[in-house]
Parts: sequence; structure tokens; C-alpha cells
Amino acid sequence: MTVGLLHRLDGWSRDLLPTLTTVLFLVLSTVRIPVAGFRTVAPAIVLIAVYHWTVHRPLLLPPAVIFVVGFVQDLLSGSPIGTGSLTLLAVYLAVLSQRRFLAGKPFPMVWLGFALVAAVTFFALWAVVSALSGVLLDPREAAFRGLVTIACYPLFAGLLLGLQRAFMSRH
Repeated sequence: MTVGLLHRLDGWSRDLLPTLTTVLFLVLSTVRIPVAGFRTVAPAIVLIAVYHWTVHRPLLLPPAVIFVVGFVQDLLSGSPIGTGSLTLLAVYLAVLSQRRFLAGKPFPMVWLGFALVAAVTFFALWAVVSALSGVLLDPREAAFRGLVTIACYPLFAGLLLGLQRAFMSRH
């Protein structure tokens, strides 16, 4: 192999980091933790990945990938088909429209932005799933999962930021 080909392969692999980490988070999101009073609770780490990459490297996580990840997430979680894709794409578009206010800001501001996005997302999902099921679902599970997700954001965003700095520093 030539040096030029190796350089291109290196660049492509770095460009795939957002997709690969989002897919990894999708796989990890299938792990559920039983909590007394709730069926299962797990932070929405795919939402964290989509938010993070949309703020920091939006061109490297294309909407088609987000759609497929949301669709597979629906299949794995038993959610109504399409809700994951539409939710993640809505988050992507909303964050993309506010990216100039988020990119390069101190972490607490980015976290606050995520908290707002997560709160709106979990409320909207609760409302949509309630409407689709024809039953007003208990909002406590959605609220608790939203709070867990917001609380876990620094851990997962820190991991993504560390990977971004380690592997994408030349881009």
C-alpha cells in the first residue's frame, strides 16, 4: 500500500467515528436496569450521541445514519416503529439550527442545552406514545428516564469528547 492510500484510509476511519460511536451507544442502550417502581430505566445514550455529534461534528453523522439508528432502536426496544427515527431526526434538526449558540461554548452551557433538548424530547415521546397507544401513560417513567439521561450526559459526552480529541484532532 502506498502512503497516500494509508492516509486516506486513516481519514475515512476518523470520519466514521461519530457513526461508530452512535451505533455502539445503540448496542449499549439495549441494556436495561430494573428500578423499583419502574419497569426499566436506562439513559438515552443514543440521544446523547446524536446531540454531541450534531454540536461538534454535524457533517460526520448524516441524517440517513440517524434515521437507521432510530429505526433499529425502535425494533430493539419495542417502541412504535418510526418514533425513534423521527425523534432523533427532530433533535438533529433542532440542535443543528442552534449549533452556532452551542459550538465552542463552555461545557455547562452545552449541558444546559442538552437538558432542554432532553426534556422536550421525553415529553414529546410520552405524548406521542400515549396518543398512539390510546392510553394516557404514566409520565413518571418518562420524567425519571429524562432526569437519568440528563444526569448521565457528562459521563457519556466526556467519553465522546475524549474520543473526538484523540482520534479527530487532525480534522
